[in-house]
Amino acid sequence: MLALIGDYKFEINKTNFEKLRRNISFGFTSSQRLGNFKKWQSVGKYEETIDIDGTLITKSQSQLKAFEYMAREKKPVTMIFNGVSITVIILNLDTDQSLFLKDGAFLKQTYKIKLAVDRDEGNYENS
Repeated sequence: MLALIGDYKFEINKTNFEKLRRNISFGFTSSQRLGNFKKWQSVGKYEETIDIDGTLITKSQSQLKAFEYMAREKKPVTMIFNGVSITVIILNLDTDQSLFLKDGAFLKQTYKIKLAVDRDEGNYENS
């Protein structure tokens, strides 16, 4: 198993991913000062997002449907990667399908998942 997000497994022979990217943003705001440099001030702590990119070739047409339905619930889920467990929320799921057959089925599907690491559970509008 490469990773587990909620109950959805990313496995080498089934739903593999090619790239995992982390982004950490440190919150600052600035204000202009006449005849001087900007004044910078720290606001809040920091935010961490994770992007997962992958390609599915000749896999089931509904390979990512279970993940999409889980994401539609808009609830925090547990992600396990390299033995580390974190709570994440699913921000986006982008899919592209290509190499279509005559019956409308596609052979290739690429996907990109954007996750945000949840540092303060329980503060959701849809809870």
